[in-house]
Amino acid sequence: MSIVSREEIAGALRRREFVLYYQPKVSLTSNRIVGAEALVRWQRPDGTLLPASAFIGAIERAGLLKSLTRRLLPQLVHDLVDGGLAEQFQVSFNVCSCDLENSTLTSMILDAIVRGGLPPAALELEITETQALQAAPCVLYNVQALTEAGIGLAMDDYGIGYSSIDTLSQWPFTTIKLDQGIVVRMLDSPKNATIVRSSIRLGHELGLEVVAEGVETLAQHDFLVEAGCGVAQGFLISRALPLEGFKAFCAAAGKCRGLPVGLVHMAIVDHVQWRRQLASFAIRRAALPPDAPLRQSAGHPTLCVTKCSLGRWYLNEGRYFAGTPTYHALDAPHRRLHEIGARIVERIRAGAGQADIAPLMRELKQVSLVLIGLLEDIEDDGFESLFTPAAAIHASRPLAAPLAPAVMPAMLHERS
Repeated sequence: MSIVSREEIAGALRRREFVLYYQPKVSLTSNRIVGAEALVRWQRPDGTLLPASAFIGAIERAGLLKSLTRRLLPQLVHDLVDGGLAEQFQVSFNVCSCDLENSTLTSMILDAIVRGGLPPAALELEITETQALQAAPCVLYNVQALTEAGIGLAMDDYGIGYSSIDTLSQWPFTTIKLDQGIVVRMLDSPKNATIVRSSIRLGHELGLEVVAEGVETLAQHDFLVEAGCGVAQGFLISRALPLEGFKAFCAAAGKCRGLPVGLVHMAIVDHVQWRRQLASFAIRRAALPPDAPLRQSAGHPTLCVTKCSLGRWYLNEGRYFAGTPTYHALDAPHRRLHEIGARIVERIRAGAGQADIAPLMRELKQVSLVLIGLLEDIEDDGFESLFTPAAAIHASRPLAAPLAPAVMPAMLHERS
């Protein structure tokens, strides 16, 4: 392909030849299309459509990346507000640190919220970890202004940098996007598989959405379902589509092998961590003098049955299994567990020693083992449903909404 000149790019910007296409994102827990990534395409006068990989480098070298972003933003806002996307989806939009070095883009987005009727939650900005690491302080300032207004922020290409965790701790990210290279390699490399599982777990613990990019095969899809990944995008679902094509795709019904079985394992781990945190609190405090002020302090996990991680899973993703007796059998021991936990905290604050709380600790463990056994039964049933011939029928059942489009094989020639 011939090198694109600065003059060609500048002319294309003036003629509005750069357009947005939308690549669907599918929930791996509900089988619904939950959003899209807005990707730039170059619609040439001769009818050819160029992917971003064919010209973004040239635009960067020409110093016109800011101009491209600012030219595309009004189209994105129009598609979200007037095109109806904001009513159902969150759409992500790639930016780089240079776009946010001054307040121009930030002001454009905030103005679209105030005057243009853009729901903040309908828009998510994507920035790579490398860009975040190299960004000046003013970039983070502008990003924080946008996230405080309700705009989402995704770390793109997660897993290829050298300090992702440190960056996550400093920036107000709401989503991490697993790099497609790691997704492609995870089935052939135990190390990459571990990175993917650990990244999903980290996102879960931090309360971040985890999106896997570049999903192209059912084997990759099933691995991500088992690992508890929340959202996937890639050619297995669909290539990037023009606005009307994206809306037509979302209106079509389909079936998917996904179900939230991976989140059952997450619920087990969450529960075990809750129990260990409570045990650590109790043992440490019980070793203190009976009148120690620290006995009255916080430090124990939540004792509210609906606010702990297991309780939130039970009332949300866990409802997928509400048609099974095992799901309903969880309620009584879960409530009993919190009753015992509350008694332990009460005894600690009253001055009880380790020997005094030992019977309650043993009872807590026994009830916990009952809960874990029930959750493992649900997990086993989930795997059986996922990988049996009847799985397509069973697993296509949504959580609480009519069946919506799901994974559709579409192995095409471009990645983005």
